[in-house]
Amino acid sequence: MVKEWKRKGQVVAMVGDGVNDAPALAAADIGIAMGAAGTDVAIETADIALMTDEIENIPKAIRLSRKALHVIKENLAFAIVFNTVLVILQPRGG
Repeated sequence: MVKEWKRKGQVVAMVGDGVNDAPALAAADIGIAMGAAGTDVAIETADIALMTDEIENIPKAIRLSRKALHVIKENLAFAIVFNTVLVILQPRGG
């Protein structure tokens, strides 16, 4: 099903907790392993590993991931601006 949906152009997230889920976790755009009962194969294959088996934590993980990405982008923008200003203000000498 994951490959079929991807062929149709869908973005696919797969949630699983076992060895049988590992191929689908790998094929999905986003693989989410349920960590507490999950096998090592599923956890290693997935993009995200939740340490509990509570499926209601998935939206929380998505929100946290988006927030982290936002912070990373802010930090990169600040670093680029800061370094650019320092290069411009660098004293010219010979």
